[in-house]
Amino acid sequence: MVKRKIVDSSPEDLSNLQRLVGPENVLAHCAGVNYQVYVTDTRLLVGKRFATGEKFMNVPTASINTLELITKSLLPPLTFAVLGAIASFLIWWFPGTRMLPLPVFPYDVAMLAGLVVFAGSLVVAWWRVGIAVLRIRINDSQNPITVKLVSTSKAEAVFKALKG
Repeated sequence: MVKRKIVDSSPEDLSNLQRLVGPENVLAHCAGVNYQVYVTDTRLLVGKRFATGEKFMNVPTASINTLELITKSLLPPLTFAVLGAIASFLIWWFPGTRMLPLPVFPYDVAMLAGLVVFAGSLVVAWWRVGIAVLRIRINDSQNPITVKLVSTSKAEAVFKALKG
């Protein structure tokens, strides 16, 4: 027997969720900017966030056609991070070793710009690892449900719960 638990949440949200779900247990939960998704034993509850009233849709797990977790590639920000680090090192190394008898002023600003590009690229790479898009296609619907800016780990938990 698989041990199941209810998702931790505030008391108000939990009572509302228990009323919607009924006697079923919530196996996984993920929330994006536009939707929140709850997985129970037999169905998927998809609700619009920040909507007036209750806007939840019950989707039986048998009617889910495809489930996609879309993550972004790490290559563009890591490429910029490597180029920024190389540029900062070269700008520091050439005047520092006196290979070029140049004034310090434009080179310290260029080195600072290279370090900013390096740090910004690392932040973007961290963002791309932690954030994804979850797309749920239902048999009867033409348009998929797209949950934007969802935590990758919580979306993976939804995947695991739906696989059984």
